[in-house]
Amino acid sequence: MQRSPSSSIVTEELFNNTNTDKDHQELPTYDPASHVAKKERSRLRSAENAIHVIPLVLALCAIVLWFFSTPLESRI
Repeated sequence: MQRSPSSSIVTEELFNNTNTDKDHQELPTYDPASHVAKKERSRLRSAENAIHVIPLVLALCAIVLWFFSTPLESRI
């Protein structure tokens, strides 16, 4: 099975088109003052604060379980 000559021409054209000045530019850098960085800091702060809620939720669950587990006095 032989390759058609047109396929090699197409691949050469694609290869030549991909080598532009855009490929030689530097990668984007991280800017701590950018909007994305501010959102990331806000998300981290809210995650740190959410950790302090866990003991309160556990205490609330314990109180609810204790309240509903006490036996009621039945009249016979």
